[in-house]
Parts: sequence; structure tokens; C-alpha cells
Amino acid sequence: MTADLLPPPALDTQSPTTAARPSRRRRWGGFAVKLAVTVAALVVALPDADGRAVANRLAAAEPGWIALAIAIVLVQTIVSAHRWRRAARATGIRLRTRTALRALLVANGLGQALPASIGTDAARLALIRRPDRPMTALVSGVVLDRAAGLTGLAIAAAAALALLPRIGVHAEAAPELGLLPVAAAVIGLAPVLAAALLARRRPSRQAGTYAPTRRARLAAGAGRILDDLARLGRRPRLAWQLLAPTLVVHALTGLAFWAVARALGLDLDPLAGIALGILLATAATLPIAIAGWGVREGAAVALLPLAGLSAADAFAVSIAFGLMLLAAGIAGLAAWLLPAGD
Repeated sequence: MTADLLPPPALDTQSPTTAARPSRRRRWGGFAVKLAVTVAALVVALPDADGRAVANRLAAAEPGWIALAIAIVLVQTIVSAHRWRRAARATGIRLRTRTALRALLVANGLGQALPASIGTDAARLALIRRPDRPMTALVSGVVLDRAAGLTGLAIAAAAALALLPRIGVHAEAAPELGLLPVAAAVIGLAPVLAAALLARRRPSRQAGTYAPTRRARLAAGAGRILDDLARLGRRPRLAWQLLAPTLVVHALTGLAFWAVARALGLDLDPLAGIALGILLATAATLPIAIAGWGVREGAAVALLPLAGLSAADAFAVSIAFGLMLLAAGIAGLAAWLLPAGD
């Protein structure tokens, strides 16, 4: 029988409203903490007495370069949709290109206000859910897609770090940058480890009294994810089909960052811009702030001066990059008005 990761109907005596209150409080409490971290990180990253310089740099942004960056993000989303379709197909789910692209555009738009990528993943799951699509398979496809994305990010970040000395960026002055690929890899492994722990609790069916409790369903779903990951490991061609578009996606992220730097009039070599953009995107994946705000700016102020930028310019280009992503996300929300296509 196919397990479902959604909780079964409540079996206890609490009403759904009463049972939901602690969970809702925890969610809002977590959001409040992440909001506080975001604000604090932004304040710490803002160069002392350079707020006016940052504002002047942002005011001088050229709309044409910003439009180019948004177009690059759209291409990036199309490539991401292609990767997700392949990951979903590996779990037995077939998604149309229009369906996957619409869900990603809307989820990425919502993700600009969500505290972590998990919220974005939940949004795209909700957008493609249908009665004939088992939730375990949908979740497994998203986990495969997310794992491929973060694995590729770790590889891209490691390559960017190796490239920095060749483009005149002396990264040895900031040895902590070497932790970024490790952080991306750890974040990528987190859902796999969680699935492994949950799968260990899968009850035995030998007794013939298998009860579909919430824990049992979670364990069965986690086991499905592990099975799909193991199958991916036995199919290197499929693994490469997920990894190759991932590397393209992260290269496009760096290219969009370079376009934003050009919009602010910063003289940044394209190769340096791509490498630095990848590293900032890696820092922004840390799930401690809202949509990477604050964390990205802190990394920019630490990293970009090594490439010859002032702290004010580093802060300004990171803010501009975040605003560009916000604008692209808001534009993507318009896809919600389109037919689902499935």
C-alpha cells in the first residue's frame, strides 16, 4: 500500500483547532526569531556612517541591467523546472513543463517572504497536488530535486573558491569562506538524514495489524525517499541529468549577480562576478533568516572588499541583488493566475 506523508485524521480527543494552536505558535515563534536575525544581521552588516553612500549607489542603478538580471532569473527558473520534472519522473510522477514552471514561479515568489526553502517546497507541493499523485512520491521528487540543487551548490561554491585566486581575489584573508561549500553539503544532507531517522521507526507488518498512524505514515514516506535516493545512486546517468542543470542554475545566479553589479556601475570582471555571486548565494541558503536577507549582506561585506569593492558598495550590491530577486519573485506570482496545465 502507498503511504502518505500527510497526517491522518485526528485520533485524539482534542479538537483540530485546539491541537493546531501549539504548532501555530511554534511556527510564528520561529518566524519571529528569523525576522529578528534578519534585522540584526542587516544592521551589523551596514557599514558605519556609509548609509548615504549605499543609498546613492542604489539610486544610480540602471534599469536595463536590472531587467537583464530578472530575465536571467527567469531562464534559471526554466532550467530548474526541467530538473524538477526529471526528479519527479524518477519517483513515478510526470509533470508538464508548464505545470512545473508555474509552481516554481509562484513558490519562488512566496519564498521571498518565507523563512526557509522548506516553505517554498511546501508551496510547490500544494500547487501540484492531485488525487492521483501520491504525496509520498511528490515529496520524494522534491527532496531529490532539493538534494541535487544543494549538492550542485556545494560543488559550484568549491569551484568558485578555487577560482578566486586566479581572478585576483585573495580569499586567504577570509579562511571562513571555506566553510560555505561544507554548509551547503550539510544542508543538502539534512533531509536525507531526517528521512533515515524516520525510516528506522517504520513498524513491521509481519504482525498483520499495521495501523496507519501519523508516525507510521511519516516513516513509510521517509523510507520511500531513501529508496528513491538509493535508486538514484545506482543510476549515474540520472544523477548527472539532475546535477548538470543544477550547475547551470548556479552559474546563472552568479551571472545575474554580475548584471546587478553592472547596474550599480561597479567595475567587476564577469568571471569574478559569477564566482562571488555563487558564494553569496551559498551563504544565503543558511536557514537562519528570511529569504537570505542579512546573511547575504554580511557575507558580501566580508567577501567583496577582497575583490576591491568598498564595504558600502558591497552592501549596496547585495541589497540590490536581493531587491532584484524580490521583484522577480513578485512578477512570478502572476503565474498563479494561469491555468495549472495538468
